[in-house]
Amino acid sequence: MLLVLDEGWKDIRNFRLYIDENECKEGCLVLTMQGRFSCYLDEYNKITVLVPKSYYGGEIDPFYLIDTETSETYELKVEEKCDFYNEIKYILSIKGFVKVGTEYQVIDTYQNTNYLFLGYIARTAEFDKRFYYEGQDLGPTYRKERTQFKVWAPTATQVQLILYEDDVTHFRRMKRCPRGVWELTIDQDLEGCRYRYEIVNNLIRQEAIDPYAIASTANAEYSVVVDPSKCVKVNQAIRPKLEHPTDAIIYELSIRDFTIDPSSRVNQRGKFLGLTEEVVDEKTGRRFGLAYLKELGVTHIQLLPIFDFSGVDELNPLDSYNWGYNPAQYNVPEGSYASDVHNPYTRINELRTMINCLHENGFGVIMDVVYNHVYERRTFPFDAMVPTYFYRYDYQGMPSDGSGCGNDLATERRMVRKFILDSIKFWTKEYGVDGFRFDLMGILDVDTMNEISQFCEEYDPSILLYGEGWDMNTPLPQAQKAAKFNAYKLPRIAHFNDAFRDTIKGHTFNHQDRGLALGNFGSANYGKRLLSGSSGLNEDMFYQPTQSINYIECHDNHTLWDRMRLSNSDEDSLTWQKRQILATAMVILAQGIPFIHCGQEFFRSKQGVENSYNSPDSINAIRWDEAYQHEKSMNLVKGYIKIRRAHRAFRLHNAYLVKKHLSIFQHHNSVIEYNLRNVKDYGCWNDIRVFFNTQNYEVNIPIITSDFTLIADENQSGITPIKLLTGDLKMPPLSVMILVK
Repeated sequence: MLLVLDEGWKDIRNFRLYIDENECKEGCLVLTMQGRFSCYLDEYNKITVLVPKSYYGGEIDPFYLIDTETSETYELKVEEKCDFYNEIKYILSIKGFVKVGTEYQVIDTYQNTNYLFLGYIARTAEFDKRFYYEGQDLGPTYRKERTQFKVWAPTATQVQLILYEDDVTHFRRMKRCPRGVWELTIDQDLEGCRYRYEIVNNLIRQEAIDPYAIASTANAEYSVVVDPSKCVKVNQAIRPKLEHPTDAIIYELSIRDFTIDPSSRVNQRGKFLGLTEEVVDEKTGRRFGLAYLKELGVTHIQLLPIFDFSGVDELNPLDSYNWGYNPAQYNVPEGSYASDVHNPYTRINELRTMINCLHENGFGVIMDVVYNHVYERRTFPFDAMVPTYFYRYDYQGMPSDGSGCGNDLATERRMVRKFILDSIKFWTKEYGVDGFRFDLMGILDVDTMNEISQFCEEYDPSILLYGEGWDMNTPLPQAQKAAKFNAYKLPRIAHFNDAFRDTIKGHTFNHQDRGLALGNFGSANYGKRLLSGSSGLNEDMFYQPTQSINYIECHDNHTLWDRMRLSNSDEDSLTWQKRQILATAMVILAQGIPFIHCGQEFFRSKQGVENSYNSPDSINAIRWDEAYQHEKSMNLVKGYIKIRRAHRAFRLHNAYLVKKHLSIFQHHNSVIEYNLRNVKDYGCWNDIRVFFNTQNYEVNIPIITSDFTLIADENQSGITPIKLLTGDLKMPPLSVMILVK
């Protein structure tokens, strides 16, 4: 059966619908906006009926409810009646409860009937309570002798499993079970079998892939049954461990961008396995692929989305580009990153092989997840399973759009929360993922994030959790949003520190604004506080440095280099280089968790494109031959990373220790001194003095004692002593200098 509506339709409740048998074509019933009354189940004992005034003046009481299966009839009592524009609105009640998942009709005093459509019932607390399913077996459960299929579709009146075996299609009716689950067990070996579900809701028959599937064909056309024993096992024993979140240094990259250019020297360009290749140029000693990451010294690799996403044709992956923030399947790896998209096992095994390899080389793997929206609400399987349940709606009955993608997932509902939590558990247990970056985390709710946090704490306390805690325009009470202003409610979860970004670089959305590192020393006072990990400052900041993700650029918006073309266009490229090194040093050496965007260390440019989510490889790809023209910058960044990793005073894990050991001073009108004192217990130095000269002129800093050793200047950095300081500190323009003793 097919529902035909005009383009731009809003809530189904705004239409008067009836079954017009004259419009029946090729076995499909067409529901049109004509005539008669319409009725909706809003609560278990409440029905709303909208009657056009053109239909008997809207006066059609009394009403009765008919169970179409049993023909039982129930009297409906009018609780409320009101004039509603060109209609009369009736609120009807019934003794007892209407059974969700059963077909009913409402009959009026003139013996005309209409189908009882689902209204707000699926969005009520009572619905959540009645149909919450605790089981961990949704989706296919494979055994060689049988496969069990389970799907949660409580409002459906019929569900069929569609099996595709070679050129034969089989339809198997599924059985309704408690808690809204439909189940079917097939006693044969279904390994490799393609399948979908056919689900009937509100007289509409829809096919849908399995949202709980772990394997699929190309472009999510079919879900696939796989044998878990044939999948590569992730070695959980070699996962890197963190004592504290501040021990992490995060490096964000795209699987495709990192290796797609021929200059990367890897064989599997733009693929999962490309990240496992260690390439060293014998002539120059330059390193590529995994070898480059090892030399850089970061601890964690944050990967742009690696779950299955829309926007790239997996059969022709080079014909289009997308970052991957278009969820198509939450528990299936992206096929365009696999060497063989036709084999459902390949994407699974190659991703697991990549993760094992990164673990073996000491890296944690952070997965960028998008649980705030889906790519296309109308085609995603959620609405086919339970119409309107999985999404938020505004007061007008329209899908909310805080994500900017046409929909927001209703994470506050129990089965939505369970879906997300189950997905987190799956990636953690089956793929060994070491952390999660939550896209638009402010759309998610506090309780969901804390349940995720609790699981991770119990499973492995070193799993990192952080996200974009922006205050998004979604119909969720402010107190429930997992946003930055509620950081105190999310003690184990970190947030991207946009105050750090905008203070050091300049406001992201004001391209002429200059931050501290770009020449505006007027922001020095606030910048000093941000260098302390932004802990305990004010209501919209954080209570511990472990909650602050310090960054100045990421995949979003301009790279810092492209931004300086706009904000500092009066300066030359050499000055820009100095400013970028200065800003990057602040990120790495500040208290909190440093976050580096791939290419930040060698002045990555996207040719001025601010939002390159679908720009071609010519814009997004790392051109390594160009990158290695800036080895000095690379080496300085590597040195700052070595310094941070060598001494735990740079990564204090609570506000008390920061206040105890850290003091920040201002010299002249250009230099910030970042001073760590009495920190012998955390590393090989007792006192550390870091100087940031944020202005384009030389500054002389008096040093009272002469027993400090210089380990970083404008030319080199690291843990190897450069020289013993014998006089005042002469700071070159736009430089970083570090003294230790």
